[in-house]
Amino acid sequence: MPRGFSVVAIIAAYNEADIIGAAVRDLIDQNISVYLLDDGSTDTTIQAVEPYVGRGVIGIERLRPPEAPGEFRLREIVRRKAQLASTLDADWFINHDADEFRESPWADVPLKEAIHRVDALGYNAIDFACFDFRLVDDRDWTGGDVRGAFHFYSEAAPYDRVQIRCWKKTACVELESTGGHDTQFEGRKVFPLRFVLRHYPIRSQAHGERKVLLERQPRFAEEERALGWHVQYEHVAEGTSFIHDPDTLRRFDPVEVRIGLALRHRGVEELEQSLEARKEDITRLEGDLKSTHSTLTETRAEVARLTSELDAFRRSLSWRWTAPARAIYRLLTGR
Repeated sequence: MPRGFSVVAIIAAYNEADIIGAAVRDLIDQNISVYLLDDGSTDTTIQAVEPYVGRGVIGIERLRPPEAPGEFRLREIVRRKAQLASTLDADWFINHDADEFRESPWADVPLKEAIHRVDALGYNAIDFACFDFRLVDDRDWTGGDVRGAFHFYSEAAPYDRVQIRCWKKTACVELESTGGHDTQFEGRKVFPLRFVLRHYPIRSQAHGERKVLLERQPRFAEEERALGWHVQYEHVAEGTSFIHDPDTLRRFDPVEVRIGLALRHRGVEELEQSLEARKEDITRLEGDLKSTHSTLTETRAEVARLTSELDAFRRSLSWRWTAPARAIYRLLTGR
């Protein structure tokens, strides 16, 4: 890997003090630099990151003061991330969240080195498979490693399955239309093998109640709701339990997960989608053929009916006009 090759993760955070220090430290351990955007945190989120300034953290930026956090506007956050990606000095960027950990699809390869491998192969964007880890009890894990405390996950919801949030520096990227989930730019070539994304959105019952009912739902901008964003917490109301039955989840096995990603990479999924599209085309054509055959049968029956009516009409004309004409002929000729 070239000595100067660099990757920057741009993290946006709001009141994530319990997890952000570990997330930042994990990135730094994988030789990824960090730029923090704080969206008006009222807890110690910034203080948890400050010890790493100059030791992997290259900047901390306050998007708004903690005394006036206002609405949560994702569009503004991803717009700022796109601006930073065009100005910061790095080869690759990651649109990162504070409650997640990103890993290479190769167990023994750190994230930065894995990104360099992707670059060397001629690709300029990386997709991630998202694993949402869930509470199965309400034990206190604070002070430990969240990855060691949470063992069960569910697959990402459909609106979270596209995670093309790592890209090679280019003149301009578009993040706003998808809320940052699908980074768009000219000449994009996505690496077929997805990387691993461990996501820990709710880390205790009390945390879930505070995060969702107090810090998220009341702050979501209405115009962004109208776009179909921020649907992940629509079902949550006062009294909702965030604790899941482990029988409805899957235990995380990093070896099994990586084998699964290798066997069902993006190329395989594209072939499957192409096959399904062909099957749908065949079904549609068969339906069209049946409809055409039915229409043809009806048309033939209608033609036969009209032909029969025409023959009957001709016979009627022959009887009505030919007999009188013969009578007149006999009268005139005497024959």
